Amino acid sequence: MAGGDNGTPEFAAFAATLADASGPVLRRYFRQPYTVEAKADASPVTIADRESEQALRAAIEAQYPHHGIRGEELGIARGDAEHLWVLDPIDGTRSFITGKALFVTLIGLVQRGRPIVGVIDQPISRERWVGANGLGTTFNGQPARTRETTDLGRAALYCTGPEWCRGEDVAAFQRLNAAVGMTQYSADAYAFGLLASGWIDLVVECGLEPHDFVATIAVIEGAGGVITDWDGAPLDCARKSNVLAAANPTLHRAAQAKLRR
Repeated sequence: MAGGDNGTPEFAAFAATLADASGPVLRRYFRQPYTVEAKADASPVTIADRESEQALRAAIEAQYPHHGIRGEELGIARGDAEHLWVLDPIDGTRSFITGKALFVTLIGLVQRGRPIVGVIDQPISRERWVGANGLGTTFNGQPARTRETTDLGRAALYCTGPEWCRGEDVAAFQRLNAAVGMTQYSADAYAFGLLASGWIDLVVECGLEPHDFVATIAVIEGAGGVITDWDGAPLDCARKSNVLAAANPTLHRAAQAKLRR
């Protein structure tokens, strides 16, 4: 990501404090008894999702009352504001409710439609990636970089699961899956953090909502990676998309060729 907004360092620091606010809520509920409800789309939601998002929104309202907020659980406030925070309090609720510590909190900031800050936070293992436009990406305070794998046959791919793909996307994913060296499933947005730190090479997802990917953009790009839709176009922070993230441009082009429908 080129350039940078003068307020980006301030916003990046604030985004980290937001994760500090949501983490204790999630740790309090993790592997504890609570009711799991089904949303209108049949996906699960818990009191932990809602309380965590409430903590995030309250902190934003107190610090930047003129900023907009778009959260997975509690909707949109001031959606036309210049700065819009995009929140997913628990990305990987299925992991959370089954006691698997691979869920993350996603905190992204968009300025006039362009993502400028992102946080991927795992509050149980206390792993945190922070990416900011022009400032790079850190993992627990240290610089994070993607790796240099360019051969699909040696690449490690993560995907939430091929069952999320529909229509011609199924065959497209299968072509890429057949070409890579290894595929792993069910890490949700935690996989984007692994990519930013150089542990894996590709993340491919079908039908992600903005709250699922906005925060990952600054993290991946700040670490030297590439993240687009499957056609290679910049991700639209206001609409559902298929997402391709790669460790470097060469690998991204190779993966995109396999996904071409």
